[in-house]
Amino acid sequence: MYCPYCREELKFNNAKLYCKAGDSYFSKHMEKVFNETIENSKEVKVQISEVEKSELGSFFYVNCGSKMRKIESMHEVCTCCGFEINKSTYYEIVKINPHRSFR
Repeated sequence: MYCPYCREELKFNNAKLYCKAGDSYFSKHMEKVFNETIENSKEVKVQISEVEKSELGSFFYVNCGSKMRKIESMHEVCTCCGFEINKSTYYEIVKINPHRSFR
């Protein structure tokens, strides 16, 4: 699993996902969200062909490390599998699980 901020491989530290490069821990809730979205990523919710032309987003997909594409403000998608970061997930990643480069 990769860090959505920097693509660094996430490791477990004190039973939480941890990004060494960003000195960032991810909550158990985010770990659950990441795992569920990886499992469900085969159900593509958006038209990938439309998104492929959009600008690069801020995050990387946690499963494959691909740079995500921006659909709209605080809404990004991985063109490889359809994984989405919606507004609530975006907020939780940025505000509750901060990364050194985003602080």
